[in-house]
Amino acid sequence: MTPEAKPYVRPAFGKEEKVYFMKAAALILVIYFFRSEIYDMSRFLLLFLPFFFFCYVWFKSIQTGDRLIDILKEHITFMPIPYAESGKKVFIPRATVILILINILIFYLLNLSSAAGLEFIAANFSFLPKHVTWWNILLSPFSSMFLHAGAGHLWGNMIVFWAFGPAVEERVGAGKFLFLYLITGLLGSLLSVVIFRVFLSETFHSLGASGAIAGISGVFLVRCYFKKLVIPLPLLGLVNFKLKVNSLLPLGMFFLLDIRSGIRQLTGKASVVAYWVHVGSMVAGMAIAARLKLHGAAAEEKYTEVGLQALENTFSRLDGESALRAALELNPHNEAALLGMARLLAATRKPEGRELFQKAIRLKLRSDPRQASEIYKEYMDNYNRMLEPDLQYRLAGVFYHQGDHEPAARSLEMVINEPSTNDDTRQRAFYQLVLLMAENNMLEAAHYRLQQFGEQYPGCELAKAAEVKFVEVLKK
Repeated sequence: MTPEAKPYVRPAFGKEEKVYFMKAAALILVIYFFRSEIYDMSRFLLLFLPFFFFCYVWFKSIQTGDRLIDILKEHITFMPIPYAESGKKVFIPRATVILILINILIFYLLNLSSAAGLEFIAANFSFLPKHVTWWNILLSPFSSMFLHAGAGHLWGNMIVFWAFGPAVEERVGAGKFLFLYLITGLLGSLLSVVIFRVFLSETFHSLGASGAIAGISGVFLVRCYFKKLVIPLPLLGLVNFKLKVNSLLPLGMFFLLDIRSGIRQLTGKASVVAYWVHVGSMVAGMAIAARLKLHGAAAEEKYTEVGLQALENTFSRLDGESALRAALELNPHNEAALLGMARLLAATRKPEGRELFQKAIRLKLRSDPRQASEIYKEYMDNYNRMLEPDLQYRLAGVFYHQGDHEPAARSLEMVINEPSTNDDTRQRAFYQLVLLMAENNMLEAAHYRLQQFGEQYPGCELAKAAEVKFVEVLKK
């Protein structure tokens, strides 16, 4: 007996992703070992940034035919702090904003305290506390995440948090985001305490949100590794040029530098920076994200984005198709990838495109019926054939509730006239069509469909109900 063939399922961390990470790791190492030379060169290049930028904009305008103003809008920003690229939909990172506000509020309220009060807080609410009691040993692992030694410490942490926090929150949700913030910060603090006790026989007292932020950065490395980090570079003092770099590069550099500085701490070189908290929290963030299988969702999103962007360029459509198929292998119900592939195949009227359009419409009916109706119109423009009967019937209801009675009636007529429609669906379509026509004062057409209904299904309860409704309309 021949075993049934199973559809190919792409691994979430396959060969392509391993190569992607290996290239990023190699580049990080190059930057790490030649960081001094790169820094000196970058300072020189920044002097000529406006000239290079405007030459690039001018060349891009000639190449694409786009207006200069449109290209400028794409490459400049008024936001002066780094941030990770987001999706097209509008997202408000409420948890990130709340955590930032809490950190700022606590810092400036504590600044109103006396010197003795600040000393008490530092002694009891840093981790580990300087004077351990049963209550501060329970509170300090979490309270230490909201204390900062100075304004520079606070705002530096908040800028980094804003760069990576919203992207993670958008993908994991506010509740899980808060959990990850607290648990990774806690694990990093515990690691730091253990390392200092084992290697230096000392107790390390840490405070600040940097550990929790490093943990969120670790989650980002797994869930959003393909995202670009936008670094604003001053341009003529008014706006900033959006320098887009692979997010793995700055995060990988910070990780290596933290390890190097942490090792120097263990050799006896004093420093108050919690390097091992950063390292432990980032590793914890990566480990928990991998445990939650966030890398699978990341690969799917990456392939979807690459595929949809490639479809916009005629010369890269084959690459776009390959990426979208990869996304669908990871998740056959990926709505964006389904629709992208359907549109690609519709250009040559391939039957597979028709099937993918129907899958996309079926999924959209659950999440966004109005958009499903728009996709259906696009489908009809390309294929001009009815959908599967049950799907066409459901769309008729969507059109009716939107007030589009004409396409609703046409959909119901398609269902009735389609030979493959089962009796239950056809009877319901007859009933709805009679009511719809009567409601729109198309009495002759409604009467004709009512007669047809009765002839095809004599004694049907729905046919009798349709007749009662029709008579009620006539009496009005």
